[in-house]
Amino acid sequence: MNVIRSRSWVLKVTIMSIGLGMLIAVSLKTQQQMRSEGIGDFRWPELVMAYKDARRQNERLHKQIAQLQDKLTDYEYQISQGSSSAKLLNRELQEIKFLAGLTAAHGPGVTVTLKDSRKKTGPGAIPIIDSLIHDTDIWRVVNELSSAGAEAISINDQRVIAMTPIRCVGPVIQVNEVPIAQPYVIRAIGNPKTLESALRMTGGVVDSMPDPDMIEIKQETDITVPAYAGSRRTNYLKPAG
Repeated sequence: MNVIRSRSWVLKVTIMSIGLGMLIAVSLKTQQQMRSEGIGDFRWPELVMAYKDARRQNERLHKQIAQLQDKLTDYEYQISQGSSSAKLLNRELQEIKFLAGLTAAHGPGVTVTLKDSRKKTGPGAIPIIDSLIHDTDIWRVVNELSSAGAEAISINDQRVIAMTPIRCVGPVIQVNEVPIAQPYVIRAIGNPKTLESALRMTGGVVDSMPDPDMIEIKQETDITVPAYAGSRRTNYLKPAG
């Protein structure tokens, strides 16, 4: 009887994993199709509409992925009830998933908000290009927070992991291949005072902003960083040894 129940749980986990992979594949295909169709060449109203449609579809797919990941975790827990060795293995698996950013986390930290300048631009004022938040600005904040000991970071609810790309695609910034819009809200879990001090150091991130109103830093007693919901597929990475 125990063998039959164990096989039943294994079958459920397998089905859930296949479903999760299919959803991720659909999400990636949608994003690749956007790029191949040359959205950057659209007129502005068409670009805005395409961006909103893509964002809604990505949000829907990511919610489904998150639900499947939660169910998969539950099935893994149910399997672990079979024996003490299985329980230990499941605990180690959950810890690895947590450290890899595959589960949500919370704790003290900071919230950093980046937004375009509202000050006058042009001759004798802030150059137009400097009045906008770029992907490099977001990268600088993320790198500084990581160097200051941040243990988990998200950008507009996109979890940042080792393989997270942050880049401009036309006028839109993408994180984990998902388009995001300003204000860019970066949440980081760690020592709030240390994280804020790192951003405010002389010659650092805050000092480099042409307009001080383009960045806002707030210390938090408890913030939540969501789980990573993007693709985990690799083409060249293989275990060593």
